[in-house]
Amino acid sequence: MTLRRLPLSLSPLPLKTLPLFSIAFIALPSYADSSAALDTVVVTATRTAVPSQNLLSSVSVITRDDIEKYNYQTLAEAISALPGVTIANTGGIGKQTSLFLRGTESNHTQIILNGVKLATNEFGAPQLEHIPLNQIERIELVRGPQSALYGSESIGGTIQIFTKKGADTLTPRFSVAYGTHNTKQTNASLSGGSDNSWFNIGLGFNQTDGFNACDGRSATLSIGCFANEPDKDGYLNRNSSIRAGYRFDNSAEIDVFSLYSEGSVHFDGFFNKTEFVQHTYGANVDFNVTDNWSVKTTLSQGRMEAENTGTTAASFADNKQNNFSIQNDFNIADKHTFTVGYDFEDDKIQESSGFSQTERDNHAIFAQLLGETGAHDYRLAIRNDDNEQFGGNTTGNAAWGISLNTNLRGYVSYGTAFVAPALIDLYNPDFFGFPTSNPDLKPEKSKSFEIGFTGQYSTVSWSTHIYNTKIKDLIALDTFFVPQNISEAEIRGVEFEVSTRLSGIDLNSQISLMNAVDKSGGVNDGNVLPRRAEQTFTFNASKSFGKFSLASKLFVSGKRYDNAANTRRLGGFTTVDVIGAYQLTSDTSLRLKISNLFDKQYETVSGFNTDGTNLLLSINYQP
Repeated sequence: MTLRRLPLSLSPLPLKTLPLFSIAFIALPSYADSSAALDTVVVTATRTAVPSQNLLSSVSVITRDDIEKYNYQTLAEAISALPGVTIANTGGIGKQTSLFLRGTESNHTQIILNGVKLATNEFGAPQLEHIPLNQIERIELVRGPQSALYGSESIGGTIQIFTKKGADTLTPRFSVAYGTHNTKQTNASLSGGSDNSWFNIGLGFNQTDGFNACDGRSATLSIGCFANEPDKDGYLNRNSSIRAGYRFDNSAEIDVFSLYSEGSVHFDGFFNKTEFVQHTYGANVDFNVTDNWSVKTTLSQGRMEAENTGTTAASFADNKQNNFSIQNDFNIADKHTFTVGYDFEDDKIQESSGFSQTERDNHAIFAQLLGETGAHDYRLAIRNDDNEQFGGNTTGNAAWGISLNTNLRGYVSYGTAFVAPALIDLYNPDFFGFPTSNPDLKPEKSKSFEIGFTGQYSTVSWSTHIYNTKIKDLIALDTFFVPQNISEAEIRGVEFEVSTRLSGIDLNSQISLMNAVDKSGGVNDGNVLPRRAEQTFTFNASKSFGKFSLASKLFVSGKRYDNAANTRRLGGFTTVDVIGAYQLTSDTSLRLKISNLFDKQYETVSGFNTDGTNLLLSINYQP
């Protein structure tokens, strides 16, 4: 499995840093994870609201409190420390950011916003680098195959983002920030509501001069951007979010939303600037037909537009996805729920290359049965997708769980998933008479098996998950650079999490060990899949005392390889972030974040720089 087109040894923490690091821990929010918050309700894992202790999947939840405690700046940063997550970035904020969830490809994880699918680019991947985190209330990340519920692009898992909703009294919020690289941020919002209504309106601005995205080796070693352009590569993002809803006396609800971002990003190479627009808007309507039958309908449109310019070339792509969904939930017996629904997607693209086909649609029906009997839980799900281009595809999930005692629970699950071929692989035009695409491509398919355990001992919550995923018909370029279904891969891994409170300090840690191997039978057979860290370790600690609070995050990444041949090795690295906050008044706080405290120099993509030590100071007003 290779990266087709770009659009067990851990690196130890230096001994001399340990005393300072220990001090940071003593005065120090623990990560909000489903294993620690047993009363958390999760929607994404089943498309219905289910308490996390009843889930038969590996799930992590990031709340608004977590985002603010650690002062996360991007979606990638917020999820980077979660189990099974590897992030690859090409030169800082706003640059191309790839997510490899449980070792799968960057287009193998579906991202959903308020129940609707985000538009993707022509490579079939959502551009998570442009999602404005300041407008986000909550993130749910489900690991493992989810095609039985969500269709294509859910081999590695599914991420659902919920925008700020608002409620109760009229509440204004405002923040300004300034930091390294002449970074300037301004965010403002107004929210409110009543017993039956809610609304939130938010505006955001984020601009930074950035740093040189591509290092000087690129021109001579033919890596990275293949150029040497020593300049600052900045980023600009203007964004807004609107969400409002009303609950009628008969319990019917309507919820409308819009998440919009636009701006520009500078980088090095063939193109030097991209102007982008990313907009998703829609409406959800929920109502009860009877006491045991509820219906949810969704209508939305997602848009992703990018215009690329360089000294000698220009290109553009505009992708629009129209979506409609209807879901019926039936309470067929006590603690047993049957779900059946229909999804429709119409995918259209306009781009400068001149694709031979620019539109396709997908019809899908899905069904799920959830139940609990005594100490046992079960989940059965099946879905059939009928795509205009590649035909039908059926996927399924089956899971069984058991409560071994009041503090120990286990489950086992099996699931299949698929990813539809990207439009660029299907319809890209010939190059001087030579083919560059293949309209006969089949979907990439997977089979996954997982065993998980969660437990509680005194104040300690823990979970562990062991998984095995086999993927076939992976799309890779043949010797003539034409995409074919010629590759296969096998991914095995284990994840462990633990959280507790000790002497008033919230502590959370995770370790992920993964072996993602090429099984194509070709020259790279047995090699590690590129840009996946084989091990990651995270330790978070936090403490509040009086008007002060401190938080610290230690992140350790094992080695990774930048290419399928495993000839370019990227070493492991360790970073430390420290965040301090002080409550100036009851409504105003001051927050300082120091990222990469020890100025570690490392790469996640060969030839592209990452940021050194950087600071961000913010003033926040919230009644």
